[in-house]
Amino acid sequence: MTRHTRLVAAATSVLSVLWSGAALADDPTAVLDRYRQWRGGAAFEALTAVRARGAVTASGLEGTIEQIATAAGDLSRDLDLGVVRNASARRGATGWTLTPSGQVEDLGPTAAEDLRRDALLMFEAVLDDPARLDRKPDVERDGRTFAVVAVDFGDADVHELYLEPDTGVLYGLRSVRDRREAFVRFDDWRMVEGVRMPFAEAAAESTGASVGVRWAEIDANPDIAEDAFARPAPAAAHVIAGGAASTGFMTFDLFAGSRIYIPATVNGVETEVLLDSGAEMTVLDKGFAERLGLTPSGQVAAVGTGGVGSAQFVGGVTLALDGITFADRTVAVIDLAAIGQAIGRPLPVILGKDAFNGLVVDVDFPARAIAFHEAEGFAPPEGVAEVPLTSTGSIRAIPLSIEGQAPALFDFDTGNGGALIIYPAYAEAAGLMDGRPSSTVMSGAVGGVRETGIATIRSIQVAGFEMRDVPATFPPAGPSAVDSDRAAGNVGLGVLGRFRLITDFEGGRLWLGATPESLGRPFARDRLGLSLRKEAGAVVVQRVSPNSPAAEAGWAAGARIVAIDGVEASALDAAALRAIVTGAAGRTVVLTLEGGETRTLEARDFY
Repeated sequence: MTRHTRLVAAATSVLSVLWSGAALADDPTAVLDRYRQWRGGAAFEALTAVRARGAVTASGLEGTIEQIATAAGDLSRDLDLGVVRNASARRGATGWTLTPSGQVEDLGPTAAEDLRRDALLMFEAVLDDPARLDRKPDVERDGRTFAVVAVDFGDADVHELYLEPDTGVLYGLRSVRDRREAFVRFDDWRMVEGVRMPFAEAAAESTGASVGVRWAEIDANPDIAEDAFARPAPAAAHVIAGGAASTGFMTFDLFAGSRIYIPATVNGVETEVLLDSGAEMTVLDKGFAERLGLTPSGQVAAVGTGGVGSAQFVGGVTLALDGITFADRTVAVIDLAAIGQAIGRPLPVILGKDAFNGLVVDVDFPARAIAFHEAEGFAPPEGVAEVPLTSTGSIRAIPLSIEGQAPALFDFDTGNGGALIIYPAYAEAAGLMDGRPSSTVMSGAVGGVRETGIATIRSIQVAGFEMRDVPATFPPAGPSAVDSDRAAGNVGLGVLGRFRLITDFEGGRLWLGATPESLGRPFARDRLGLSLRKEAGAVVVQRVSPNSPAAEAGWAAGARIVAIDGVEASALDAAALRAIVTGAAGRTVVLTLEGGETRTLEARDFY
């Protein structure tokens, strides 16, 4: 539902291409020779390490940035904006990242590779492999013409240097990573130990995020301390009551069969939270934050399933469940009112991925109970299958096979109330919509809603467990959390809720156990084609899905329904409306309109 609220990441991912000042090749063209000489010739070739410190402006906040890079591909970057801090480092084959909520995680493989490329692009050695270089057509940008040379790292990502043809001066770097475009413009070039370095950088991403850096000092070939890449102590931790190894099981409400709501307190105020492993950090609703007297700051692009919205940050938040406390957290603040209305239940707090870090989380769906365990010494129960959990950036993913195809990574998302989301890049490559009966729905959460394709997947397999006739949404391409080429899709509670699932994020594993009955239970699906919303005195048709029974019967948006199957609209909540729309095929539904007209619809599968 709110997976990939890539809050600080949406702003700081732009910094993943900063300091890419030397991304051309051993290509015998005049422009490359001019570029190499302009950067410093022999001094540029001898450059093996760079250390820089300066000021940064991002997300409407001001702070400091420090960076160390080596020609071996090591990189450390620390962005401190006061209320929120984001840092990461890669050295050799290992790395870590300090999350916006204040936790320290192992660096996932794609994030580690991004840092490696950032480091390599700073040094002349990246020019030594002509096979990875490609001269692109000249382009116009900012009223000027630039020569473009691409550096190919062997995947779909793009790294292109924009050079002045006559002088070799580096104007900027265009990159596309995980289907998101960014451009970094360099300025204020100065000589440092015989090498030209940019002391000013301005970056902009296709999500709308922007970052400005003004370096105060840059050192070429500095002595680097042994602890320069050391893993820091986490700023945020959890506390289980009484120093116990486990909270024991606490009950939760599985609202409408698709949302995990848990009683909680936030800064001492009683509330409830929605458990969402797909949210990069915990999120407070704007109105709830105001009730708590919190004053958020900054303004960052929040990339969600519906597109790009906005978020702010606030620190010093303590969240407590029965038996466990998450203290002194930095959280995001987003207006969640519309999402809560769409769910049919207020959404004051989204408890994000930070509730899974450093813990084993045991969710027993049949018992509607959840327990948090210390990871050390935990042993899974007998009869469960182990599945690898892989970091795809800010969240985790599991291998899942569609219709017998090779397993692909699907983001693990307890906040997605549906079954599957198939990302555009994978859907297109696998031809999953070719010849398949389909329709469209309005889908999304953070970032808004948009028209999304929907179809049925004949079978999926997870850890050897098979499920059949699985409804899946197919969102369009465009800036959002569901347009990625680092995962094939997103698996939500429609699938996950059939298991007893136990997560160990730190150990990179997930355990699943299920019964044949739970696996064989039919999936909920729209069988009428009516998108319904409760309003004063009536249920209003918001939208009619193509090819559906409602479309064939001539229904249109705006129709006002005062009763369904004889039950007055005032007695129907969101869960009841969802049950009506997803009722069994062959069932006849009687709808009474304002004015007394009665119409019937026969439910059927239409996608």
